[in-house]
Amino acid sequence: MARLKLSANRATRQHDDLGTSTSMELLGSFYPAQEIVATRLDQIRNAVGQYGERVAADRPRESFMIMILVPRGQRRPAGFEAAYRDGSLGTNAWVHEILKSPVPMPDDDGVRMWGGPNTPFQLAECAPIWPDESPDEFTAPAAGHIGLYGWLRATNARVQRLSQSTYTLLDIATVAGLRAAYAEGRHPRRVAQDALRASPQDLAA
Repeated sequence: MARLKLSANRATRQHDDLGTSTSMELLGSFYPAQEIVATRLDQIRNAVGQYGERVAADRPRESFMIMILVPRGQRRPAGFEAAYRDGSLGTNAWVHEILKSPVPMPDDDGVRMWGGPNTPFQLAECAPIWPDESPDEFTAPAAGHIGLYGWLRATNARVQRLSQSTYTLLDIATVAGLRAAYAEGRHPRRVAQDALRASPQDLAA
């Protein structure tokens, strides 16, 4: 049995042609640390998830990384070092992954952040898209996935702009198809164009 300490620090991760780098704020007190007791990796993973959810609820829309401190004399569970290093303990689940040089699209912005279950989608020169407090038509299709929710909203905006109508994305595309397109990293404008061309209405731009 090991007594471990969880702490959260503001952090972001940037991707560019040279690789990936993480920037972390180590000074200051971002959030109170928590001590946990664990004997297995799954117990650590669960504790990290619960701690991260509390941090996210108390520090909404912040990008942060969870650190795990093993005090001297405490025995690490088998496989701890490898799991901590590769992120499989969930310590990076709330870190914003930023593309330093978004690839521009014709007549549109490139993607700055694709987001994830706990992090937002963002286009360059635009604010990150977070779920509203009140549910909307994209809440259920996103099923709690924050990045997918923002991508759906961005794609819907392009459907309405290109069609010059009040049609919504869900009028002309299936939820399964949209989830697949997001997983493939397809730009909202491309998806909107393809959905409009495939729709029975004469809406394609």
